[in-house]
Amino acid sequence: MKIRKIEFGLLLSFTLCISTDCWCQAQLSLQDCLNYVLNNNLKLKTAQNQGMQARQAITENRAKLLPLLNGFASFDDNFEPPVSATDQSDNGIPYYITHTLQYSAGMGMQLSMPLYNQTLLTSMRLVKQASEMSVLQEEKISEDLLENTAKMYFMTQVTTEQISLIEKNIQSLTELRNQTYALGENGMALEVDLQRVDLNLSKLRTAKDNALLMLQQQYNSLKYIMDYPAEKDFSVTDANISQIQQAEANGMSNDLPELKMLRQSVRIAETQLQMTKRGYIPSLSLTGFLQWNAWTGDLKRWGSGYPDNKLWNSYGLGVSLRIPIFDGLDKRSKTRKGKLDVANAELELQDTQRDMQVEYDNALNERTSALQNYQREKEAYELAQEVYNVTSDQYTEGVTTMTAVLQDQMNVNQAMSGYLDAYLNYRLANLTILKLSGQLNNLLK
Repeated sequence: MKIRKIEFGLLLSFTLCISTDCWCQAQLSLQDCLNYVLNNNLKLKTAQNQGMQARQAITENRAKLLPLLNGFASFDDNFEPPVSATDQSDNGIPYYITHTLQYSAGMGMQLSMPLYNQTLLTSMRLVKQASEMSVLQEEKISEDLLENTAKMYFMTQVTTEQISLIEKNIQSLTELRNQTYALGENGMALEVDLQRVDLNLSKLRTAKDNALLMLQQQYNSLKYIMDYPAEKDFSVTDANISQIQQAEANGMSNDLPELKMLRQSVRIAETQLQMTKRGYIPSLSLTGFLQWNAWTGDLKRWGSGYPDNKLWNSYGLGVSLRIPIFDGLDKRSKTRKGKLDVANAELELQDTQRDMQVEYDNALNERTSALQNYQREKEAYELAQEVYNVTSDQYTEGVTTMTAVLQDQMNVNQAMSGYLDAYLNYRLANLTILKLSGQLNNLLK
């Protein structure tokens, strides 16, 4: 009987776990979210597929360097067979007439293979560079996803912390209201004091509702970036706003995906220019053929033992030389355009490097300023909380007025808002430094 009770208890616990699975929320750390987005984001998967397509294009273009062998077969019915005339004046005959047979058939194979073609070789290099560009594009998308996910995660943490602090203020103010109500029952507090407390409580509850709405929107944005199922919920870890971590300022990295992509664009433009110039170089190809032909004037003769059954074979090898002489100045125009493309790609690279360097320097300044603001706002919040506690105690003792208590409580709310803003600004500035210094992957550790 006791064993049955234990089994029933285990079954009941298992059933409750299943039934409550819908409201049990998983708590995901920043590393969990970053790993999830790298494994599930649709844009990243699309970039990965495009990279595979680019690699397949290399194999596809490499086939142009291999021999090309084609088979063929033909059958012709000359309704009015043509004739040809041969000069036979030496034999006293003006000309000799040759009649073409009405039916002809043939089959065979044709061979072609490039032996020397600089344009084709350069185009192969261009396809390989395009494949490398797709890899860099995938790397850039990954870093953008890491940055956006981390940024939204920090914002969600701060909003969650803001709601927690508002709830503490609501609890503290509710206790003050209860004290005020008790004092009012004893004739030691005015009705207007109670109304003032209720007014501040209403403002705090409105601020909490707005923060909850913002938090839901931030979770929706975070799910969208991660491609996390919208019907499932999770929570972020608590933000330790009392402590902050500082990324090492190692200078702006020259291996950022944006810069590598621009350098690759320069190389691609240079390769395209080379391919245009090499269009002036002659190309050499190998050609070959193997074929069988048969002719007859009557289809009945084929397959009936007549001499018409004989297949006349022929084969041979050769080389084909192509020498470009004049193309209507097409390559000259393309060469001039290619030089401008190279120059523009180099200018864009230089401009982006300078812009990112300025962004990095500004991020350093913003982090320094944000750190100072964070320290000041932290001290201001702690001081405002202490002052409010003292004023609240003094009001209970009848030493001060409700107006002073509510003013100090308002100061607490303002200090709290400034404290959280300073913390978030520091985390975002630090995130920018991580990105521009090439340390963004440290968030995965």
